[in-house]
Amino acid sequence: MATTIIAQPQQLMPAYNPIKYIIDNTNKNEPGFRYIFSIYPATGSHTSATLIAQYRVLPAWSTGYGEQDISLLMQSLVTYNETGISGFEAYDSSESWYQYDVDLGFEYIDNIDYTSDLSPDGLNTLIEYTSHGFVVGDQVVITQADGGVANPALEGLHTVITVDNANQFTVNVLWSTITEATINGTVTYADLRKTQVLDDSLITNKEVFNGAFNNYINAYSSNLFPSALYLANSAGDLLMTTHTAGTGYAASTSVLGMLYYNLRVYASRVYTVTWYDMDANVINSQSFTPASNGIWAVYVGPEGAAITQDYYVQVTNDNGFASQAYYFTYDNRCAINEYQQLIYLDRMGSWQSFAFQLRTYEKGQITREQYNQHIDGQVVSSQWAGVNLQKGFRTYNTNVTKSFDLNTNWMAEYDAKRFQELLTSPQVYYFAINYSFVTEYYCACVVEATSFEVFSQKNKKLIKQSVTIKLAQQDPING
Repeated sequence: MATTIIAQPQQLMPAYNPIKYIIDNTNKNEPGFRYIFSIYPATGSHTSATLIAQYRVLPAWSTGYGEQDISLLMQSLVTYNETGISGFEAYDSSESWYQYDVDLGFEYIDNIDYTSDLSPDGLNTLIEYTSHGFVVGDQVVITQADGGVANPALEGLHTVITVDNANQFTVNVLWSTITEATINGTVTYADLRKTQVLDDSLITNKEVFNGAFNNYINAYSSNLFPSALYLANSAGDLLMTTHTAGTGYAASTSVLGMLYYNLRVYASRVYTVTWYDMDANVINSQSFTPASNGIWAVYVGPEGAAITQDYYVQVTNDNGFASQAYYFTYDNRCAINEYQQLIYLDRMGSWQSFAFQLRTYEKGQITREQYNQHIDGQVVSSQWAGVNLQKGFRTYNTNVTKSFDLNTNWMAEYDAKRFQELLTSPQVYYFAINYSFVTEYYCACVVEATSFEVFSQKNKKLIKQSVTIKLAQQDPING
């Protein structure tokens, strides 16, 4: 095996972080050398698998290694799944996860570097090289060490005319033109055909998910992604969310809180989601059994468990997995808008939500496109006169975009830090129900914030936030 693996990603990686493979190869100094990275679905056999992507990479100038980051490719293979939101139970979200294999290979231009003295073969010139591989009729290019100064007739394009054995071949150059038989040279196929090995080394069953882990950014030292903690195999592992597990990190939620945290699941295992009160008494539980490996969005909000108090949630399975506990503060304060929230995709691919309990202002922005047309009028008693209701300015396109100014209640410092994810999330949904429990809005929206401030209680004792959203669809208007 010519390939050596220098570095590779961990078993499970966020798709929006660098996913870099670094390899070395003993043939890297050959002419036309390229490292080849071939990406396949994790099928176990690539003879019939569909090739997803293939990269040919030059050796890095400083090390000679082959380096390839496949994160952009992996980002195109994972996405989010919002279809189970409002169902108040776990649902399959395996679109957020992808498993793949990598075949590591190489290629270079076929050539031989002969060092034995040239010799005659009848009237022509014989070259010796162990296992040269040429056959009669091959077109070859010969490059001599002195550039053809001593033997100009041998320099350049020639034809193999005889192959005496695996170690000798003759080209159509008259021996009488050779003045210096000891000069070394290189023989290459004229069509620059290559030696290519696509699967010199294999890496199998790597995984990515629709997340972005940023603990290494703006830090004194970089931190590797803790892959093992998110594989959900052992006690104390984590769910795929930016909500920090532990008692000091309670996220605020309220009635109808839409909270769905992603979990790496394994086929046929029985998973149980358990809600506890703050005295560790079981309030409720739900179970599910995935049919295949992947990711499920696990509901951890209060509504599906009929909870009206502070609580925490833990997920377990029948094979020794037990997640860390995730704590929630139930907000039962008197609210102007009790059933109104924004649901957003957090940076690890889970769905979190914020309630906006204070006053809401609904607005509309109107745009019109018009032109000024000629007024034909009419002739009455040999005089021009207008026509009733005839238009000069005519509106031919009217658009209405609705926006809402939303206001949160007073919040704790941890929620203030969470709020920045809502402002920067690319996927946000507005969910509001009126007091008669007839759904008014459940729709995609766009957060219009262009900057934010993360409040600290050292600087501001009472913290609340405001945000303006725009509905992602315009109201249809007839013409």
